[in-house]
Amino acid sequence: MNHMQRTLVIDASVARSAGGTENPISKACRDFMEEILHVGHYVALNQALLKEWQKHRSNYSLQWLSYMQRRGKVRLVRCPETRNRILTNCVNGTDAITSNQKDAVRKDFLLLHCAWASDELVSSMDEKMRKLLSILALECAEIGSVTWVNPARAEDKAVGWVKAGARTEEDRKLRSWNAPT
Repeated sequence: MNHMQRTLVIDASVARSAGGTENPISKACRDFMEEILHVGHYVALNQALLKEWQKHRSNYSLQWLSYMQRRGKVRLVRCPETRNRILTNCVNGTDAITSNQKDAVRKDFLLLHCAWASDELVSSMDEKMRKLLSILALECAEIGSVTWVNPARAEDKAVGWVKAGARTEEDRKLRSWNAPT
């Protein structure tokens, strides 16, 4: 079955966890990345995310990224400056999260920057960040439009989602996220 090729942002947390072991998290991340390769999707990186990957990579993710580069499946992206300002203003102006939480969000701006410069599809294992961004999405529609998938979370069915074309689905968007309590 032929699907439209999408461009996904893969957080360093996924790249670090994907490895050759049969540990369930390692296997889930590896299977997710393998499916991206198999389907023919692209990966979006900016310079900051590439540095994170290089710092936290596994041997598997390094080989995977090299293979993706050889196939022309890596897109180096740059977020439009207007989106950067929107994100900064949203985080600085909100009372919905604490100062420490704002600092944590600022450290992961790079994921949203890459998402906004591509197909707005993020894969990350950081559930705390997912929750914080879903809170901010109530005040900042641009954040809410981003789709977030955790390959290590069985409920996300990430491999099946990639296999089916990594479509944008409302219940996967940050604005729709209701984290389990």
